[in-house]
Amino acid sequence: MVNHQAALAEDVQVHGFISQGYLKTDHNNFLAETDDGSFQFNEMGINFTAYPTSSLKIGCQFFAMDLGDVGNDTIVVNWAFAEYHYQNWLGFRAGLIKTPFGLYNDTRDYDSLRTAIFLPTSNYIELLRDTLNTTKGILIFGNVPLGPVGSLKYQIGTTGTQTSPESGSAKFLKSANGFSEISDIVVGERIYGFHFQWMTPVDGLSFGMTYETFDYGFDAIKPTRIGDVIIDVPITFKAHEADYLVFFGEYIWNNWVFAAETYRHTEDSDVYHGTSGAFLQSADVDTRKSFYVKVSYRFTDWLETGYYYSRFQLQPDTDLDTEKLKEHCLSFRFDINPYWLFKLEAHLMNGEFGVQPDNDGHIYNEWVLYAAKMSFSF
Repeated sequence: MVNHQAALAEDVQVHGFISQGYLKTDHNNFLAETDDGSFQFNEMGINFTAYPTSSLKIGCQFFAMDLGDVGNDTIVVNWAFAEYHYQNWLGFRAGLIKTPFGLYNDTRDYDSLRTAIFLPTSNYIELLRDTLNTTKGILIFGNVPLGPVGSLKYQIGTTGTQTSPESGSAKFLKSANGFSEISDIVVGERIYGFHFQWMTPVDGLSFGMTYETFDYGFDAIKPTRIGDVIIDVPITFKAHEADYLVFFGEYIWNNWVFAAETYRHTEDSDVYHGTSGAFLQSADVDTRKSFYVKVSYRFTDWLETGYYYSRFQLQPDTDLDTEKLKEHCLSFRFDINPYWLFKLEAHLMNGEFGVQPDNDGHIYNEWVLYAAKMSFSF
């Protein structure tokens, strides 16, 4: 038994990362108090992985982050699972598992795996990260050979999640809906979804899709103007059917990486009075005109640069700037050595989705976000 425990301890892999960033906007506040510049932008994590047998993998990661008033460096377990690998075409995973969503959601914790500091807002809304990053449940996965047409990677599962009223997701819901308070966020007991990625016969070229369906609800306070008076109205929000559908493609060729993703989110939602239970209104969502395209190129072993264009639009025919956000992002990545890297990027923004007023109380439709980030990983 002692020898077995010693052998298992020797097989434990330990990896970690820590980063510190800085955010500055020329107008508005975005994600943090960025109008005057903010260092409230950091991440840290350490993970442990072991292989008790050739077919069994177990692991967990402790994680903390700070982004404005979200996270505040509270340590959480953001994934912990056991994985059984039966064959290449079939495996099982259970626990607090990383959510397969598009190309990059399950690797977004690891700054060293991408060029940009921020993933495109069209598909990867930063404040929703704590909810979309991991969920509790089970899934099956594998890589099915397709002969001359490549192979198909798949993940199919049913999961559930919990969302704190202090989470980034709660802040996002408050900002997007004009709530002054939000509480009792309940995501459906089950989230069903699948993720497919076709690895084509062309080396480095893949296409895929992600689909998830779930329901959720919460209680909130909605400041409402009645005549010349603003009163706080308690409401109960219920999304009966929320669906995410993402299509993506990626091509890695020599030092180039090309990628694109579309994003569609639909939900049938109703709003009720929080005290009487009376129906107030429908609040359906049909986000279907959101996408991004990106390209990156590695010039040397220490310099990589990238660009993406991202467009998010909450409703298909909206004219409201508060429901739109377009961005052009230019990124520079400097690999100082195998452990340290430094990134700089600028986002030319058009729109007010997720934007807070600047320190003078103004909101601007055209603005710029500057970001810098130093990361260490091992």
